[in-house]
Order: sequence, then structure tokens, then C-alpha cells
Amino acid sequence: MTDPEVPTGVPSARKLAIGAVLLAAANACRMALQFLMFPLLARLLEPADFGIMALAMPVTLFALTIADGGLGPSLLRAPDPDGRVRATVGWSALIAGLALALALTAAAIPISAALSHREIAAVLAGLAPIVLLNAACTLPGVRVQRTGATWIFALGDIASAIAGIAMALVGALNGWEVWSLVAQQLVLWTVRTALLQALAGEAFPGRPSRAALAYLIRHGLPLVGANLLSLFSASIDNLLIGRLLGVEQLGIYALAYQIVRIPDAVLVSPLLVSFLPAVARLDHRATAARLLDTWRVIFGLVAPLMLGLALVADLLVGLLLGPRWAGAAALLRLLAPAAIAQAMGLAAVMLLLGRGRSTLQFGAAVLTATLMAGGVVAGTPFGLVGIAAGVAAAACAGSAICIAAALHEMRLRPGALLLVLWPGLAAVTLMTAGVAATRALLPHTMAPLAALAIAVTAGVAIYATALQLLSPGALAAWLGSIRRRP
Repeated sequence: MTDPEVPTGVPSARKLAIGAVLLAAANACRMALQFLMFPLLARLLEPADFGIMALAMPVTLFALTIADGGLGPSLLRAPDPDGRVRATVGWSALIAGLALALALTAAAIPISAALSHREIAAVLAGLAPIVLLNAACTLPGVRVQRTGATWIFALGDIASAIAGIAMALVGALNGWEVWSLVAQQLVLWTVRTALLQALAGEAFPGRPSRAALAYLIRHGLPLVGANLLSLFSASIDNLLIGRLLGVEQLGIYALAYQIVRIPDAVLVSPLLVSFLPAVARLDHRATAARLLDTWRVIFGLVAPLMLGLALVADLLVGLLLGPRWAGAAALLRLLAPAAIAQAMGLAAVMLLLGRGRSTLQFGAAVLTATLMAGGVVAGTPFGLVGIAAGVAAAACAGSAICIAAALHEMRLRPGALLLVLWPGLAAVTLMTAGVAATRALLPHTMAPLAALAIAVTAGVAIYATALQLLSPGALAAWLGSIRRRP
């Protein structure tokens, strides 16, 4: 049986298209704000401020992941004729969120001692409310995904990003140091939660039940395990850098890593918001086609951005961040190409999640986490650049595992993926060669801003021309893959 109050099929093609466009526009706006924020905050704050925040966030996200319990994705797939599963999810999320927020506050001092930086204790306590705020987003977030009203996510993203950045800048200008970044997160989550509750929230229908709780635990625990492993693999670099090299070096690394993860938030997330609920209900053939289309769009958009960033990293860092952050250029060259594989791997993980293959996803997460830990440990003797190289290699290998698992799940051969990727792959290869040659021909005395403008213009022109020649109408096909009725 299914929930009569929530549509059982995927949202209409028109609604999905509008939602994807709105999310893309919202995230493009957020990307512009991020690019404006990074240079300003980088000049107002010290690298150590970013390092303290980067050391505290993994601990906060650990508490958030435990509190989440995989409830949202489990609810997406649950039959719920009387609303008891939804009610159980709502109360479970709030109770777990409150308990974990209090536990994080209580454990802040011993955690900070274990990390050898006692200054993060107060920061951990300050970030604890995020865990409860995230819990309050669980039910409205699922409702948005099920109904296809992703304009709510778009509005929340823009409003919360603007409010958070404004608070961070106010704090930085007033000498709040790391607390300006803490205030940014608190304001961001508060605004996002308030909007979700106002526009998609609802009273819990029905009553919680033990049967519903048992269902949620059974389906949610493997997802929690996979999420914790993913968090571990994403955080082990920060924890080791902070403990072994100090918070200043961690701040440089964390800022570089944030920059290369922007495409995931800006370009990949809008696609995957509609991808997950669709995969949960599409038949095998339609899901396979949707997966290949999603990979094609992700690669075609993310690859030129990330490889272009790697090619002009020194110019961008010098112009935008200033001399204190010069070490970030080498890190960007290593991390940016790996971000392409990570974006592709994220789509594979969403496929496994949408198909209910939490055990398979957990196995892939175990291997990915093992690779990431190995890459970080292997790179540690070589300093910050060595760790970045280890992280990049591990990210590529881990993403390849997730992609292979998704291909196996959909009974697709690797050649099917190569077939849809080859125009973008060829175009981005030509772009890379062209930009590298252009930069080699520019005089060393040229102003950095002029050199950057010429390199970017050459890259865009070469990529667009090559893609048009190799696959006429490719961009229209990418957009059409989002609009197409499943």
C-alpha cells in the first residue's frame, strides 16, 4: 500500500524540468556568492581560522549523520497508508537530533583534547544546534522531493546562502575571527530550516509505531554505516592535517578543497534532487537510460570547469586570495581533476541508494574509506602536497569503485558509459591542450588578470567549438535529458 497523501509516481516531466532549472539558477547564484566570499574572507581571516573550522566540522557532521539515521531516504521508499511511518520519522529525527546536539556539547572538551587543539571545544559547542536544525528539515525535505516542489530547495539555498555570507562578513569585519564562520553556519541552517518548515512542513499525521521504527532501523542502518564511512573518507585528511601539520596548514588545504567541491553543490545537486526519487520508482531500462544521461551531463559540465581551474590555479589564487594562500595553487592542481571523478561517483551512489541497494552501497563505501585513509597516510610524509596527491588518487579510485558498482547493478558494460562520454572527453582533452599551449606562449611579464582572461577565453572557445564539431547539439541533448519524461 502507498501513502494516499503523497504522489506515488515521480513528478511530471515539466515539474522536474522547472525544478532542475530553478535549482541550477539558485546554485549558480550561490556559486557567485561563494566566489565573492572566498576572496573577502581569505583577506579578512587567517588560515588558522579556516583550519579550526575545518577540524570542528567533521565532528559536527559525525553527530549529524548519526542523528539522521537514514530516515529520509527510508521514508522515500516506505509504504505509509496511515501516516505512521512519517510520524515515526518526524519524532525519531527530532529526538535523535536533540540528544546528539546535547552529547556533542558535553563531549566538546575531551574531543578537542583528543585532536590536540583545545580551542575547538567552544566551536564544537557553538555548532551543536546544527544537528537539531538538520533533524527539523527531515520531513519537509522528503515532502519536497516526493512532490517535486524543488523550488523550495532553490529558495532556501539562495536565502540561507545570502544570510550566512552576510553574517560571516559582518563577523570578520568586527574581528570575530573563527566565530564569524561559526555564525555563518548557524544563520545558514536557521534560515534554511525556517523556510522548509514554513513552505513544506506539516503536522505529523497518525501516530508513531514500533513496526514503523523497526522498518526504518532495518533500512536506515546500512545507509548510516555507508554515510559514516563516506564521512570518514572525506574527513580523515582534515583530521590528520590538523593534528600533524597544524590548523594553519589545514586552513589552506580546507579552502582549496571547498573551492573544488563547488561544482557538486552548484551543478550536480540539482540533477540528483530529481534523480533519487525517480530511480526509486522507474523500471530497470528507464533507470539505466537516466543514469547514463546523468553521467553525460555531469561530465560535460564539471570536467571543463575543473580542468580549467587546475590550469589557471596559480593565477586565480594570486588574484583572488592573496599571497598568504599561495600554497593553495598546488593543491588545486591536484584536487580539481579528482573532483570530476567524485561528481560521477556521487551519481553512482545515488543510483544504489534509489534502488535500495544499501548493502552494496555500504561495501563500496568501505572500500572507498579504506582507500582514502591509505592515500592520506601514504601522503603524510610528503607534507600538504603529498596528502593532496594521496586524497586525489584515493578519490579517483573510490569513485571508480562506485561507478563500477552502479554499472553492475544496471547490467551495463563500461563501453556504454564511454559511448556517452566520448564527445565531452575529446572536447575537454583538446581544451586542456589548447589552454596549456596558450599559457606557454604568453609572456611572463603579462599582468595576471590579462593572462587569466586570455586563458579562460581560449578554453571556453576551444571546448565549445570542439563539442559542437564532435557532437552537434550536445548541450541541447544534455538539457533534454533532464526534461525527458521517464
